[in-house]
Amino acid sequence: MSRGGGCCPPMDLLRSEAMQLVQVIIPAESARLAVSNLGDIGLLQFKDLNADKSPFQRAYAAQIKRCGEMARKLRFFKEQMSKATILISPTQFSGAPLEIGDLEIKLGEFEAELTEVNTNNRKLQRTYNELVEYSVLLEKTGEFFYSAQRSAAEQQREMVADQSGDSSLESPLLHQEMVIDPSKQVKLGSLIGLVPKQKAMAFERILYRATRGNMLLRQESVDESIIDPQSGEEGREKLFCYILLWRESKIQDSENL
Repeated sequence: MSRGGGCCPPMDLLRSEAMQLVQVIIPAESARLAVSNLGDIGLLQFKDLNADKSPFQRAYAAQIKRCGEMARKLRFFKEQMSKATILISPTQFSGAPLEIGDLEIKLGEFEAELTEVNTNNRKLQRTYNELVEYSVLLEKTGEFFYSAQRSAAEQQREMVADQSGDSSLESPLLHQEMVIDPSKQVKLGSLIGLVPKQKAMAFERILYRATRGNMLLRQESVDESIIDPQSGEEGREKLFCYILLWRESKIQDSENL
């Protein structure tokens, strides 16, 4: 057959095989199974006879909405499997098709279980991040208080030596004034925590203004990266430790520095 002659249009790569327009009448009780089998054959193209109607005016609008909801759940399962790096192996379904009601119930149960697993996983991850943060605080503050205790012990020995008369001419004369009367001791309070490095200077200024300078602040950088239990963001933190006069200063908690 020549390309330009005859009653048929010229052949090309995008032309399908010869098609026929037919009308199929299927009872409502067997429509789903019949359409499913016709779809498996893959030789039919359905024509929409209700193109002028809105989706809400169609006969099976409720069923289509249920199918859309089940498709959303399947997409959710696929996303979770991709996050867990679980490969989906291709399978061939050879059994009898499930009813839409049974399939909807199964997908709902799987979604509820997976949502609960994700919630528990987030709680465990948050608890783990909090414990890691506490371990860093204990390690760093242990070093700080140990060095302070050792320095205080050395000063105490020097003061005892001065009072016993064994002090040299180079010993300071103000050691006796440093002895505090137990009846006049001031209660001290301490607070320890972690703040982001970019907010360390602003946090220090806030503490100085809130305590009116009646504080002893010490900061130290943390080498390892720590995940914030609240936001879940990873970053470098800075350890702060300040001791203040508890009776003369009050600090109000502030979430936004």
